[in-house]
Amino acid sequence: MAKVVYTLKRKRNTNELHLFEASQSEDDKCTPKNKSICNKMSTDESSENIFACQSEDYARTSCANQGRKVCGICVSHLYETY
Repeated sequence: MAKVVYTLKRKRNTNELHLFEASQSEDDKCTPKNKSICNKMSTDESSENIFACQSEDYARTSCANQGRKVCGICVSHLYETY
């Protein structure tokens, strides 16, 4: 069963940072979804990864350290409550 992890990518034309859910398989292969959490960026628009295949706790801390460059819609997903 795949474990859900997160990847933060920089959007090529705007330098905004968007968060992608990814799945990590038992053989440590990590595959991000094609669209960011906010659906405003696809993987082919990426200029670089800020981090890849990290836990929710790591993603929360790293996004907070990046500041306002991170898409607010994407990062809010890490704090949602039910």
